[in-house]
Amino acid sequence: MDHLRLNLFLLFLLFSFGYGETVIKLKKYVETEKSDLNLSQIADIKTENKSFLQFLSSIKVAENLKPGEKTTLTKNDIKNILKKNYVDPDSVTITGSSVALKRKEIIISKQTVKEKVSEYLKKKYKDINIESIDFSLKPFKPDSEYKIKIKERSKTTSRIYLTALVIQKGKEKKINISVRYKQMVDAPVPKKDLLRGQIIKEEDIEIKKVPAQRGIITDKKLLVGAVVRTTLKKGKPVKISMITPDYPVKRRSYVKVIYDRNGIKIEITGIALENGIIGQVIKVKNQSTGKILPCRVIGKNTVLFVGGL
Repeated sequence: MDHLRLNLFLLFLLFSFGYGETVIKLKKYVETEKSDLNLSQIADIKTENKSFLQFLSSIKVAENLKPGEKTTLTKNDIKNILKKNYVDPDSVTITGSSVALKRKEIIISKQTVKEKVSEYLKKKYKDINIESIDFSLKPFKPDSEYKIKIKERSKTTSRIYLTALVIQKGKEKKINISVRYKQMVDAPVPKKDLLRGQIIKEEDIEIKKVPAQRGIITDKKLLVGAVVRTTLKKGKPVKISMITPDYPVKRRSYVKVIYDRNGIKIEITGIALENGIIGQVIKVKNQSTGKILPCRVIGKNTVLFVGGL
């Protein structure tokens, strides 16, 4: 692989006019979990030649660092590494006298696993709020390079059950995890406290993600124009019982009743026996016959007959 990389770079040198201005700025200190490091991980590299940048970035500068191991690379060390990779160190500018390296003492703890679980869930589920991540684990040091893989076993309305697999040298350590969460929804909430008797205006509300719960209003059209029945708190979701909606159909008002079946469309006048919001089925009295009709509210003072005849 290194032989192929070298051949590609030599071809690059053959068909290019030079490196261009290149600056390698050594970092003062690098702490890493990796055992091997490339030049791009210990220095900031600037050059106008993208191919040369890619080659320099991939040059290996440290190998097989042990957990907890410390070492220092000097400017001369970097020059020697460049020479070994067929790069003339006099053709580049190296700033900084040295870089101190330390490989972190690796410990897999509850926090390590929780971070992986949170990352997995935030990527998979956009609209949940994690309340707790529950499992048991005694911190331990891995024997070698490792990775943590998260697998979902099942999901309920309030819990997600996962398995974390700590994989090292082909072996797996299983950790069973239970996550308690709340489903979040977009809902209109007051921008400020609204008092009883106030008429809610559009500028009084904003859309915010809140925990899903029974009875909260998610359509801001139901709030705008409605009257506050009990004080609404800033940022808190609103339930239908907290307001008197601006019903498109009001109880005891005259409404247009539409019958539309099999190509036959008839309109009659009725009297609403209930308040109704769009989509709600309410009782309407036929003004002529006195018969009670089930109707769905479809607009201002307009309903659609939904019963059978």
